[in-house]
Amino acid sequence: MLERIHLAILSAIEEQGTLTQAAETLNLTQSALSHSIKKLEGQIGTPIWEKQGRSLRLTSAGRRIHALSRRLLPQFEHTELLLKQIAKGEMGSLRIGMECHPCYQWLLKVVAPFLEQWPAVDVDVRQEFQFGGLRALFDYEIDMLVTPDPLFK
Repeated sequence: MLERIHLAILSAIEEQGTLTQAAETLNLTQSALSHSIKKLEGQIGTPIWEKQGRSLRLTSAGRRIHALSRRLLPQFEHTELLLKQIAKGEMGSLRIGMECHPCYQWLLKVVAPFLEQWPAVDVDVRQEFQFGGLRALFDYEIDMLVTPDPLFK
């Protein structure tokens, strides 16, 4: 299975020219780098590097994989960033149900500063009727419910 580390290794070796320099760039040991290369070659069933003196040269298969890695690595990094933002609550969605139309103006005053602080969060506000909001909340269709009266006393 092609993993992010494999893409980073391919790029580092191609850019640095030697295992030693690539290992230093990636903060890995040379043996860990060699092991990862051998593991990848075993998985895909073909060599991707050939030695030329003290340096390495990509094989035909290696050149194809490297071209692919140059496109995929930035996407991996972007995806990791998005996942971190989602985990921190900086990105995602907030679904709000309202059981009263007058609550809408109040809700706008609350949501506006929230969106300023977390602009990558999508806020969806929907009107609920009678006990539909409570059902939607219990069925996880909304994340919070705004009502004019307390639900429980």
